Amino acid sequence: MAARSDEFEFCLRVDLDYVPWDTPDALEYGHSEPAVFLRLIDLSRQTGNVMHFFASTRVLRAFPATADTVLNEGHALDWLCKHPGDAERWDEAESAFEQLGHKPLGIAAKSAWPKDAIWPSETLKFLSAPKGSHPNGVSLYPVSATTLREAAYSGTSVRKWADDIRAQVRDSAARRLDTTVVVRPQVLGKFDPKLHVVKEILLLARAVGFNIGTLRQRLEKY
Repeated sequence: MAARSDEFEFCLRVDLDYVPWDTPDALEYGHSEPAVFLRLIDLSRQTGNVMHFFASTRVLRAFPATADTVLNEGHALDWLCKHPGDAERWDEAESAFEQLGHKPLGIAAKSAWPKDAIWPSETLKFLSAPKGSHPNGVSLYPVSATTLREAAYSGTSVRKWADDIRAQVRDSAARRLDTTVVVRPQVLGKFDPKLHVVKEILLLARAVGFNIGTLRQRLEKY
């Protein structure tokens, strides 16, 4: 996350990992991801902001129409890696992307990339993850705040999470630091189903001077 004198970037990273048969997550968060996903698409149309979606292998397999929608709406799409270093899972994901006619350029991970995990492909150029180790030659774009899911696990209220995010956005803008905020539609379905908080964050980011875009755009630009 580099400081620059000219401009600074904000990315809303949207992690897609919902499948109906995932009983633990369904019991915790419900089945509202498809509806919230469509609301995110509608929000992007209203605000004119592009988002960066990262889809897990199982989502790419189960819901190729979701991936098609992301691409057709002009958003970025890359791979949500749940098991770093598992070459077989990358092979499955790569095959799913090929069926979509889309070439992934980056990986999103929930945790810092393990030092002993093999980077799956030289065609993957960037990593979105918490600060930590990352492979040589790969651009690391650190996530800049606690996710709503992590906040919920720790007992933090949605209001407190939103306040913390807003404070982070203002502080990063003051220091001209690139910022990435991570959300999951399934979790938003429980805590922010109408996307009021997400919309406020996007509007604030623009108001304090961020360029709102995707990590792919950041990679191409710098």
